[in-house]
Amino acid sequence: MNQTVYFKYFVLLSLFIGLPIEAKLLKPSKDGEKKEILLINGKRRLYYPVETKGLTYSVDGPTRLEFISRYPVLKNKNKSNPFSYRIIVDNKDTIMVNHRYKVQKSIKSVQHPKHKYTYSGNYFINLGIGRHKVVIIPEKRQKYPVLMRVLLKEFGIVGKKKKILQPMIHQNSLKLKVGENEVSYYECTSKYPLTIEARGEKTLRILSRLQFSDAMGQEESYRIKVKEKNKIIGTYYFNSERSPNSHIIERLDMVPGKWRTCEIRVPKGSHQYTIEVPDRHKTVLTRFMLY
Repeated sequence: MNQTVYFKYFVLLSLFIGLPIEAKLLKPSKDGEKKEILLINGKRRLYYPVETKGLTYSVDGPTRLEFISRYPVLKNKNKSNPFSYRIIVDNKDTIMVNHRYKVQKSIKSVQHPKHKYTYSGNYFINLGIGRHKVVIIPEKRQKYPVLMRVLLKEFGIVGKKKKILQPMIHQNSLKLKVGENEVSYYECTSKYPLTIEARGEKTLRILSRLQFSDAMGQEESYRIKVKEKNKIIGTYYFNSERSPNSHIIERLDMVPGKWRTCEIRVPKGSHQYTIEVPDRHKTVLTRFMLY
């Protein structure tokens, strides 16, 4: 299974481009006839059940997709409910998404008023330039279909007002030589996650580079997971290749990958986010920008 999401063909014009600024609900281009309307915080939200045939979307990139999913629960038990689905991009790359959430008691369904529904599981992928086919298929072991809404977030221009954040605790700070400049990055591994404190309302951009060893190929995938306390904000999949014009000053036997980015919205107030690398034996170099 190739768990890769598609920064490979995604070219950013400059350091200040790449913030998803508008969200649009996508309608399936195939097998989206059935719908379910949930009442959430007084608003009607349209979801599509992921049934046997799945849901198919046609998407033009570059763009970012957010997959918002909930699981129906017929008995109101005070426990976490696991649910899963698969994302297939361009008929070749498959991503398995697993969630586990408790029931959000305030949610009501127009069609099924006696049903309960979990808190939302949110998942993100970025797509490169061109047209893409995105298919969501269910896991056969599940008793009920997952409810899904997919948001498209177009990329816009980011202003120049930005603040570079340092992790509250970190294992290693490394200098990268990028062209004529030296840039600080912070090492993040499965054993040593990073914690960032950010105050909103703003956007936190995470810039990352995979650290390549001699044993790794020219191209590799990696993941970054962002959490606030026990809530997973998102898991981001990247595909990167060795950078030909940068190197790690303190580790000349290692090669940094080309940089990749993801962004999260920081609500009003102070927040602490944990950044993790789920893949063992992979090191990701990170830096953080708030604007």
